[in-house]
Amino acid sequence: MSTSAELYRQMIVNGIQNLPPNLLSQIADYVYFVRKRAEQPETFAQTLYQDLLSSELTASSHFEWQHLEQEFADYEQRYPLQ
Repeated sequence: MSTSAELYRQMIVNGIQNLPPNLLSQIADYVYFVRKRAEQPETFAQTLYQDLLSSELTASSHFEWQHLEQEFADYEQRYPLQ
């Protein structure tokens, strides 16, 4: 193993010592993300595409609901039941 790799490893170990659990969890998520991207680039790209598409569809749905709520905000006043 190269000296720079050992140096980076030691920097990481020293940097995470005494961190609270919520930050350690975030670091673990990031390590998983980097490892998956490096070891399974095709799977990573497909998962990323699916996640981005899902996020975009969710955002679109949110904006559509907002639009519908605005459009029908005064519906009962404009079209009262007789």
